[in-house]
Amino acid sequence: MKNIRTLLAPALLLGAALATPAHAQGTMPVTFEVRGGASFPTGDFADGVKTGWSLGGSVMYAPRPNLALYAGYQHDGFGVDDTEDTEGVDVGVQDNTLRAGARVSLLLAGTGAVRPWAEGGLLYGRTSVSGSDGSTSVSFDSDWALGFEAGAGFVFDLSPRIALTPGVRYRQHSVDFGDLGGDATGDVKYVTVDLGINIHP
Repeated sequence: MKNIRTLLAPALLLGAALATPAHAQGTMPVTFEVRGGASFPTGDFADGVKTGWSLGGSVMYAPRPNLALYAGYQHDGFGVDDTEDTEGVDVGVQDNTLRAGARVSLLLAGTGAVRPWAEGGLLYGRTSVSGSDGSTSVSFDSDWALGFEAGAGFVFDLSPRIALTPGVRYRQHSVDFGDLGGDATGDVKYVTVDLGINIHP
């Protein structure tokens, strides 16, 4: 009987080790996240630009439980303070960015289904300025340019497949309206405070 137990013990341990990866592979490590909220201009970009809104979506791949790689798109819209030069004209600033980076989440003792996250990545963005007086509309687009973003927030698990991910992110990329000539360059900087819904298909 002792010899049988000696033979069975390694077999049972091997079976348990193989069963764990098989169970993990049954769930695809891919999620989809939609985010929306408010955007607050900072630095020189805040000179005359009002608080705006934000909407975007990302695909996230998690090679590890606490690490996710993301790629997606975000649109931010801003109004402009009225001046004598813009009286009677509706002026807006639109910022469109492609984004890619990594998010790290932490599971702290006693937090249960709530855990903090931090992320950082690259941006590839273009800013547009448009104006309309009701009868005529014009729009100017900057060149596409690189930038970066960094943020942090929390994950609130509502179910095994749905989580809320509120967060705050700082975003910045350069802008160059080359077709306008003169000093039409600078940086677009703003802080986004938003709420995300992460869905595991």
